[in-house]
Amino acid sequence: MPPDYKKLYEIVCDLYSDSKHFYYGQWDETFYTLRVFETSKMLIKRSRAKVEEDIILTASIFHDIGKTKLDTEKKIEEMWDKHPNYGAEITREILRKQGYSNGFVEKVVFLVKHHDNRPGKVEMVRSNELKILQDADLLADMGIASFVRPFLYSGKNKRRTIENVNYVKTTRSNDGGISKENLYRLNLKTSKRMAVKLIKESDKLNDKIFKMTQSELLD
Repeated sequence: MPPDYKKLYEIVCDLYSDSKHFYYGQWDETFYTLRVFETSKMLIKRSRAKVEEDIILTASIFHDIGKTKLDTEKKIEEMWDKHPNYGAEITREILRKQGYSNGFVEKVVFLVKHHDNRPGKVEMVRSNELKILQDADLLADMGIASFVRPFLYSGKNKRRTIENVNYVKTTRSNDGGISKENLYRLNLKTSKRMAVKLIKESDKLNDKIFKMTQSELLD
């Protein structure tokens, strides 16, 4: 019998809600978790690799839950690297409480703990399950999502809309996201093909909104 993904997602959403920081706006992890889950399903199907699907999908729901442990009184960016380890602890506790077997739990925990150890960052042997989760995590923030998210950040960073349009157009692709120059951060060929399409999609949106800010008033 497969895991109760909906119930696990509801548990995770409650934790994000209690964190009062990752439930809305630019850091709404409830939406992002949903996208990583659905992107994982897509990659499992497209890769045709023999994998433990239930392990990947469960890990996709929990992969960023460690962010709820970050100290919001400090600069979250400085603590970011700690969230996979925090997430592994939370995942283990919840899944055990829900009655999942130790073998299942530890496989999920491994993926959560290492989901941020990407190519170019950490050298390690990656299972197909880890490759899919890592790629889904990056692809979920591409295309329309990569276009929308910076505008949510504009409120946090107190940027005017016009300033943020210029940021999206000129800087966004080089600030840690996936671009044509850093496709090496993805593991699978099918992920790289998807990424190229998503980059084109977001580029079109960026071009359209950039044209809306071209005016003699700004010359």
